Amino acid sequence: MSGPLQGVKVVEITMFQQGPVAGMRLGDLGADVIKVEAKTGDPARGFMKIIGAMAGLKGNNYYFEHSNRNKRSVVLDLKSPRGMEVFLKLIDKADVFLNNMSIRAPMSIGIGPEKLLERNPRLIYAQASGWGRKGPDAQELSFDYTGIARSGLMMACGERGTPPTQILPGIGDEIGGLICAWAITAALYAREKTGKGQVVDTSLMGSLIAGLGFILAAPAILGQEFPREKRAEAGNPVYCHYCCSDGKWLAIAHLDPNRYWPKICKALEMEDLVDDPRFNSIEARGRNAKQLVAILDAKFATKPREEWMKILKEAECIFTPIQSLTEVTKDPQACANEYFINVEHPGWGKLKMVGFPWNFSETPASYHRPAPGLGEHTDEVLLEAGYTGEEIDSFRKEGAII
Repeated sequence: MSGPLQGVKVVEITMFQQGPVAGMRLGDLGADVIKVEAKTGDPARGFMKIIGAMAGLKGNNYYFEHSNRNKRSVVLDLKSPRGMEVFLKLIDKADVFLNNMSIRAPMSIGIGPEKLLERNPRLIYAQASGWGRKGPDAQELSFDYTGIARSGLMMACGERGTPPTQILPGIGDEIGGLICAWAITAALYAREKTGKGQVVDTSLMGSLIAGLGFILAAPAILGQEFPREKRAEAGNPVYCHYCCSDGKWLAIAHLDPNRYWPKICKALEMEDLVDDPRFNSIEARGRNAKQLVAILDAKFATKPREEWMKILKEAECIFTPIQSLTEVTKDPQACANEYFINVEHPGWGKLKMVGFPWNFSETPASYHRPAPGLGEHTDEVLLEAGYTGEEIDSFRKEGAII
């Protein structure tokens, strides 16, 4: 068995990122994911133009490749009766239908949840929208940026008194895709017990709110916001980040600060501060945080990061380097756990890709095929669905498929 979802058939109509990532994660877990596209294809197939304009990145379309590995592509014209017929035949044998259209869009083209569940009562109908199925804005359109903005993420980052923090794109859609895939697997488990399919509703907004659960629990429960901090005035200076002499940063993270305060002082050769009344308790360090952060800033600036990391490790402190994005992709810990994987791409050669956030001892996730070309598997999938070669040729002549 190659993955925990082997034998599960997923039909998806998705575009850009949130929905495609959900399908990709299901494919990583062994599901057979069939990506149904219109003749124009998922707009993400041309997204490198936008990425080039935004960030100046050049080269192969990593965006589409990342979000659509482990899938097969079928091109159907759902506006044609024959194209719709083929789609519904695929749904009849599917375990999951996944889309990230707006709430109204599937119903407007005749593939809403009531219709598809009537045809296939065991179907898991999953929709990863922007704002969820209910409420005044359920029908509004969204992108990753709108979710990041409205969820509070931009105000949960950055320092106090600064404008909303600019977040690099994609995190909302990635979290949304993971939450959607998680919900689908839970619904599949429920179906094993009840025999019934159901509608699975997830959204960009809901996923990001869940991701910010700890921060948002404060205003929800207490009516008080967790304040944005200033690094130079960190309320717990031994839970802060500091710049070393080589310009590289590291973070020290001690949420049991009284226990670790003597160790920090010993590692930094500042043992005279252990019992200093300005800093000898959590409360004292909080009152004099600005002064202590300045002292630690000056101390960390005397040695390069690598040297400090050896010292902190010997002192049994809790720390980690603050890494650039490129450094993360080379992190030996991340690579050892397959958070990044090396693959052989048939067109691009050897690649490193973002891997898997989970590990299964008996049914491991895997990379088994690159993102598909537009309509690459149309004939293959239709033959599996029971159509003959002659029928497929006739569909193509009619324009129902390409």
